[in-house]
Formats: sequence, structure tokens, C-alpha cells
Amino acid sequence: MSQRPPERDELETLLDPLLDFAQQMLRKNGEFFPFGGTISIDGQVNLTAADADDERPASQDVIDLLASGMRTQAAAGQIRAAAICYDSRFGLEDGAKTDAIAVSLEHQAGDAVLVMQPYSKGRFTGWKFDQLVAVAPERRVFAAQD
Repeated sequence: MSQRPPERDELETLLDPLLDFAQQMLRKNGEFFPFGGTISIDGQVNLTAADADDERPASQDVIDLLASGMRTQAAAGQIRAAAICYDSRFGLEDGAKTDAIAVSLEHQAGDAVLVMQPYSKGRFTGWKFDQLVAVAPERRVFAAQD
């Protein structure tokens, strides 16, 4: 039986406000730019954005800026967890692709997870946010723990 890593609770603490904000932006604007969140060494949750000096920057450029800033904070010992939230496409079990909110979460203790929340907008039914799915993470902030 595998035991849940203790830092997973902190990653979940970071996940909720990021998902909430992404859902709010989708409902309000129909889209959102990548943004992030961190947990400081003293346990404070902070949402963060990156300025790409462009009115409509490429999402990957914003993700790269966020990751770079978070790596700097991690190296300086200022944060113990980091997350980057972005709009993505997700492959369903039947092979179809759907839009999804993606949240890449990492903890300094080594735990990492990529959480996907498929979503859709019905013509008459509004926004629908499906169950969360965890997939293999792509580490961007904390060095992989061997």
C-alpha cells in the first residue's frame, strides 16, 4: 500500500485557488492567460502573474517566465511549493480531445503532479467543469529528486 506524501496536502492547498481563479476567468472572459501560485517558506499562499511585455503573449512564453521566476525563488529558499496554471487540450479515454485547465504542481520535498480539469461550454447550459484527472508531471521549478 502506498502512503500519501505529506507534502500532497500543501499541493492541494495551492490547487484550489488556482482552479477557482481559472474557472472565474473562463466564465467572465472565455479564456485566461497562464498564471501561477506559490507557497512561501512560512506557508503563505500567493497567486502570481508574469508580464511578457506583449498585449497577447504566447502562452508558452508566459509559462516560461513564470517557471523562471519560481526557479529563482526556489533557489533562494523563498518558496516550498509552486504551481503553474494554463489552458490546455486533454486526450480522453475514447481518443477525443477536450479543453482543460492544467495545473502543474511541484513541492520542494519532491512531490509533483499535473492535474487536468476538462471543461466545456454549452450553448444553453453554460460552463461545465469535469472531474480532476492526475497525469505525469513535467517539472519546471524544483530539480527532480533522485
